[in-house]
Amino acid sequence: MTHQDEPGGVGALVQHTAGIAELAIHAGHPDRKHNEYLPYPDDVFGEQNERFQRDDKFTISHAYDRTGRTFVPNVPVTVTSITAERTYTAFTEFLNPYLYCITILHGTFQWSIYKRYRHFHDLHKSLFQFVQGETKRNLNDFDRPSDEDNENPCFPTRNDRLAFINETFIRERCQILAEYLNKILRHPKFRRHPSTSEFFNVSCISFVYGISVSRKECYSIKRSHDHYRGQRMFFRLPFFCDSCKFQHGRKWFVIKDTYLTYIRPDTNEIRFPMLVDRGFEVSTGFRHSGTYHGIRIKNLQRTLVVKCRTTRNCEEWRQHLENLQEQAKGFLHATASRFNSFAPIREKQLAYWFINGKSYMEAVAKALLTAKEEIFITDWWLSPEIMLIRPSNDETYRLDLLLGRLADSGIRVYIMVYKEMQIALGLNSAYTKRALTSKSQTGFIKVIRHPDHYPKGGVIFWSHHEKLVVIDQKIAFVGGIDLCYGRWDDEFMRLVDLGDENDRNLKMPSELAAEKEAAGGTEVVETAEKATTQMAEQAGEKPAKSSDHMVTAFGAPHKSSEDPKPGSPVHPPGTGYHMKSVAKKWLETKLTGGDADKNSDDLDNDDILSIERRQFDDDRRPDRYARKWRKFAYKMRNSYEDDSEEEELSEEPQIFTGPSHTADTTQRYFIGKDYSNLYQKDFETLEKFSEDYIDRKTVPRMPWHDEALVVFGQAARDVARHFIQRWNIHKCEKKLNNASYPFLLPKSYDDEEELKVENWRDFLPSKPFKVDAQCVRSGARWSLGTKIIETSIQNAYIQMIDAAKHYIYIENQFFITIAQDPQVRNQLAEALFRRIERAHLSQEKFRVYIVLPLLPGFDNVNAIQAVLFFIMRSITKGETSLFKRLEKAGVPPNDYISFFGMRSHDILMGHLVTEIIYIHSKLMIIDDRMVICGSANINDRSLLGFRDSEFCMVINDREKEHGRMNGKSVRVGKFCSSWRKKLFAMMLGIQFENPLNIDISDPVSDQFYNYIRDVARKNALIYEEVFATLPTDHVRKFSDVSKYTNAPKLKDTDPLQAQEKLKGIQGLIVEYPLYFLDDENYLPSLRTPEGIVPVITWT
Repeated sequence: MTHQDEPGGVGALVQHTAGIAELAIHAGHPDRKHNEYLPYPDDVFGEQNERFQRDDKFTISHAYDRTGRTFVPNVPVTVTSITAERTYTAFTEFLNPYLYCITILHGTFQWSIYKRYRHFHDLHKSLFQFVQGETKRNLNDFDRPSDEDNENPCFPTRNDRLAFINETFIRERCQILAEYLNKILRHPKFRRHPSTSEFFNVSCISFVYGISVSRKECYSIKRSHDHYRGQRMFFRLPFFCDSCKFQHGRKWFVIKDTYLTYIRPDTNEIRFPMLVDRGFEVSTGFRHSGTYHGIRIKNLQRTLVVKCRTTRNCEEWRQHLENLQEQAKGFLHATASRFNSFAPIREKQLAYWFINGKSYMEAVAKALLTAKEEIFITDWWLSPEIMLIRPSNDETYRLDLLLGRLADSGIRVYIMVYKEMQIALGLNSAYTKRALTSKSQTGFIKVIRHPDHYPKGGVIFWSHHEKLVVIDQKIAFVGGIDLCYGRWDDEFMRLVDLGDENDRNLKMPSELAAEKEAAGGTEVVETAEKATTQMAEQAGEKPAKSSDHMVTAFGAPHKSSEDPKPGSPVHPPGTGYHMKSVAKKWLETKLTGGDADKNSDDLDNDDILSIERRQFDDDRRPDRYARKWRKFAYKMRNSYEDDSEEEELSEEPQIFTGPSHTADTTQRYFIGKDYSNLYQKDFETLEKFSEDYIDRKTVPRMPWHDEALVVFGQAARDVARHFIQRWNIHKCEKKLNNASYPFLLPKSYDDEEELKVENWRDFLPSKPFKVDAQCVRSGARWSLGTKIIETSIQNAYIQMIDAAKHYIYIENQFFITIAQDPQVRNQLAEALFRRIERAHLSQEKFRVYIVLPLLPGFDNVNAIQAVLFFIMRSITKGETSLFKRLEKAGVPPNDYISFFGMRSHDILMGHLVTEIIYIHSKLMIIDDRMVICGSANINDRSLLGFRDSEFCMVINDREKEHGRMNGKSVRVGKFCSSWRKKLFAMMLGIQFENPLNIDISDPVSDQFYNYIRDVARKNALIYEEVFATLPTDHVRKFSDVSKYTNAPKLKDTDPLQAQEKLKGIQGLIVEYPLYFLDDENYLPSLRTPEGIVPVITWT
């Protein structure tokens, strides 16, 4: 849709000599005597609309359908004007002295192209030959009507060279050419002809909803590989170097608003789009491109060399590419974007927040139903059979069935899931892929599992941890909630899900004693107590009891609803371990970190490889153990011989085989595998999704607390752009030659109407908030295919903490951040220390609230020990912990920072039970005006950039309201303050009613700060009195465990009084036990597999 003026050279002169010689015998007035009529191939001028057509444009699916059609059916294409200008640009232009400017209108699209007479002549000749081929007749055989009655396209056969065309008659010449083109464009077969598309500079992606107007489209020569073999030769011999290059191919190139792509003419397949990013560069000349008239285009993912025909054509290309850089400058330079993010701040966006899986999954399900073209989903784990809306008596909102119906209606669904090592993790992503793709009859559900785990060079430690759902590239859900089992929860945080089968009448002590005797002395023990007890046993401080053991992948497998039989062998640490079990420990976590001596934004791939080699070295273990681990890891790589997409390892894990329960979704919320307890047992046999794998009559489920948000418009486009960047590079790696997996194209940022989301009422309970939004991420070569490491999530956390004026509220699955530590390298602890110290020196009120899970979420005690060790080292344990550093600086920590957990209780089959509420959130709110939410944990794995891939959204409020901070009136943001207040209300149990009129509007005041700490402390004491819950500050040594847990529990000695005590629990919040096992070093022993693995596995 841009200027095309290729004067050629000697070659062009020779090419046209024959045609010009034939035309040169004619001279004089350009009248109708010297015209040639082009017959139509048939009399069928009508055409049917294409299935991928909406109104006067194509949908994006048309681009991936590879039909090659360029113009939209039944939408008129009209040449509105042609003007001519005489030019003297080259010697050969005396043959074609006029440059014609042609303006075309097609639906809502209008563009101009520049052609010379020879381009018209080439088009006419090509269509002439096409008609002959279609009709199988010579044109002389056609009946020629009189000029007055002939409706066929009429082409002027006389060249407009200087010798024959007078300036007086050029206007009539333009009119004749316009009539000719308009008649050509009447017939569908002419419109579809490749020569017509080439003449009008259009392609299959020129008239597509959401795709920007093309800045330039034309054929050019592309070198087949990024680098040529003669590049590093000392002597540069042009001819010799050209002969050493790989083959060149003629491709149709398209420049859009923020990227460049090309199309294969033979297959109409769109190839790898080069997105403008921080590494986007354009250079010309032989020195840079390795070819004459060459252009070298480079971004962070690849390099492309385009060979132009002439110097002028090369210069024109360079100009268009510079315009592209200017158009997309927000993506171009790191300095142009806050936090060094790949994306700029998007102002005046719409956003909405979600607490817990219920509201999030319901919104996702309803939003999916609004999709018109595309759906993007990426998760660490995705369970196809997950029910998004519940309770429900049908499967309308079961994820796989919902996506299948959408795909069969013509919507394309693209899904990326983390490809786990099957010998180590039970996610079964191969089953996920099969289950999802089988639900679409059209084949419109595409799933990529990444990364591969090849014997050499594969990814072992790191995972794709993002959780995104993008609809039509203008609605984007971002957060910490995977669409998988165990994540759905609401404000009730249910521990029990038995419907009418649950016995809510408390059993008296005599009944409890009889039950215990009938069970052979075993009893139901809370999973946290099991973990702590087993830790003490391994330390030799407590005699083993059968009921104390957690399920562990390193011990003999047994049913989660049963305790090991008395006298059954228990594997001691360091013995009887299978290599596959060992692998599970360091792959089931989301916790590793590593070396960050350099500024991570400056690290290249060689730096990363060097760092990862050093990860096997560990200062805390002798060299022989480091060598042992390196040898073990090498064996692990080579033992993983088959990594095919369809592989399923044969396995026969044991599952709960107790009395079967009829699935009743009207009475129950958690069906089959969805009833889970991460502390009790990891997931297994996922293909049997409707079967329970733990006994819900004896084991309470573990509630799941999480956060997410949704954004619209340009911010959603940025989320989609990240997904597309990942999808395209993974396709190159895994499905390069599979045309059914297309390269994806980003949509335009300029079309305001296309970006509007006016149907938010279909999936949101209330109006979204007006905000400024920015995407941040962690990514590197293995995860994004980029040449640099992006750490914009860590940058955002640090800068936001530093900018906080009143308070910081953090929810996170982990808190592993230790300043000045050789093993933990992220800088969040240092940022928190500096901000609190500054508040103390300035004598200002400043509060930090941090909510964490009371124990790390694993079913293996050694993994719990390892992670808990580094969490406590980050908070209170050791001289480099945050609390110890504050105390050394003369800052009383409790005046500024408090840590909390969450817990709930219920009655299960006559027993009082309690369970930790697992905090899986990745959220930070600053001053009721700024928030970051996404998938990133507070640890090295998520924050260093070259470990797990992560994605978050930073929100700044635009809508303000009155608020209070330390008793003073301030302006706060509606988005952030409403989110924070809802969380505080839920934790304090006043989300439904507030009889005491507790004021949560001021999170900084002494009154509220002391109140929430007192409530958390009171709740923790009640739980300890009733259940003897763990973890607790009452247990500082392993030797304290037995005394604490063996003491009579009120729930057993007097259930009625215990129930009365529990009525004093307010909400869900409890005090975090900052000094649990504070006197012990419980990092796993070097005799255990968890002790052998590098320490960075746990940080």
